[in-house]
Amino acid sequence: MTIWEPTGLAGSGPRYLALADAIGADIAAGRLSPGDRLPPQRELARRLGVTIATVGRAYHVAARRGLLSGEVGRGTFVAPARTPPAAADTPALDVATVHPPGHGPVHRAVAPILHRIAADPLAVGAEDADAVRHRIAGARWMAHAGWRPEPDTVEVTAGGQHGLAAALAAVAQPRQVVVTTELTNPGLLAAARLLHIELATVPSDAAGPRPDAIDRLCARRRVAALHLHPTLHNPTGLTMPADRRREIAAVAAAHDLTVIEEDPFGALRPDRPPPVAAWHPRTVHLTGITKTLAPGLRIGYRYAPAALAEPLRAAARALAWAPAPLVAEVATQLVLSGSAHRLAAARAAELAGRAALARDLLGDRVTLDGPAPFAWVRLDHDAEPVTALARRRGIAVAGVDEFAARRGVPPGLRVSLSADEDAVRTALRALARLLPG
Repeated sequence: MTIWEPTGLAGSGPRYLALADAIGADIAAGRLSPGDRLPPQRELARRLGVTIATVGRAYHVAARRGLLSGEVGRGTFVAPARTPPAAADTPALDVATVHPPGHGPVHRAVAPILHRIAADPLAVGAEDADAVRHRIAGARWMAHAGWRPEPDTVEVTAGGQHGLAAALAAVAQPRQVVVTTELTNPGLLAAARLLHIELATVPSDAAGPRPDAIDRLCARRRVAALHLHPTLHNPTGLTMPADRRREIAAVAAAHDLTVIEEDPFGALRPDRPPPVAAWHPRTVHLTGITKTLAPGLRIGYRYAPAALAEPLRAAARALAWAPAPLVAEVATQLVLSGSAHRLAAARAAELAGRAALARDLLGDRVTLDGPAPFAWVRLDHDAEPVTALARRRGIAVAGVDEFAARRGVPPGLRVSLSADEDAVRTALRALARLLPG
């Protein structure tokens, strides 16, 4: 059909989204049926008083939503009705990933920054423009517990994974050994596989990786680096106390080890102990704002001593050249204005409430230490049957295999507390019914 046009374009957002929403609404209401032909873009643009590009983008968005299909030379048609996929194929509740939602308060804080940047053509220039400001922001973001890195020791990265992969590439060669915990960040597992680096594991106790185990391993093997995640450890959520950090720093110094220290969630715990970098100079300290504020703000910060700066910089440029200047500028303005820390504090308060709910529903099988964006759930048996059953019930959780750096680690699963509050609440209640006991 070519006579269709929407009854109105509601909303204060972009016109193309309003038009795409109107197409969806008319399909749902039966005013458009499968196989109906929509007006040509030029014709509909003239009727609505918008540009052809606006209609084209609306059709594209509607097609991505599965509402429309295009046929070259014939036009754009309403797509056939879709059968909803089974819950086992596409879980309705995703509590496997830990990214914050990225809307609400963060969106409101970022919007005026983007308006200011748009009004100033020189606000974002070349890759190295305003590098000093970005380093100052990075140093301020990672500073805590009396540790204050100098801005000239800080570099901006294109997110935490970029910083981690570059650090591994800079300090370890293929087939060399990097020590980590038995349960560890999946990003480390992926980067080590890509770079052909061997991961050796040490056991942990309630305070974190055991210094005596690190010492024994380094005594019998040639180790290139030690990987740590001391604050809100992924996936267990535990935070290493100051004494344990000092003990590990002493072991690293005794064996002349480079330490790679991740701190992606640290801003959620401003009271955390000083980093290992405060005691062991040969430490690469990695943090960022992505995991704390919003997945779209893919910016990380890396501290390193002068002796490691050049190989780290070369590895980072080989992997991603440089972070996006626009995103770096948004992050810098958020940090230097104080907004980033205020948003992190509000996020921590929200996560503390969800952690309390997880303890209430899942009991003592849950490991939680402060406002972690996830909970580690200990299991008595293999995690695979539980994760498979949860998936059949429409809930996606992360099983132990995603975090295991060796075979035979104790079973468990990680439940994200970062998703929408209703989704977290529903998923936790469903898991409480699924878990035995």
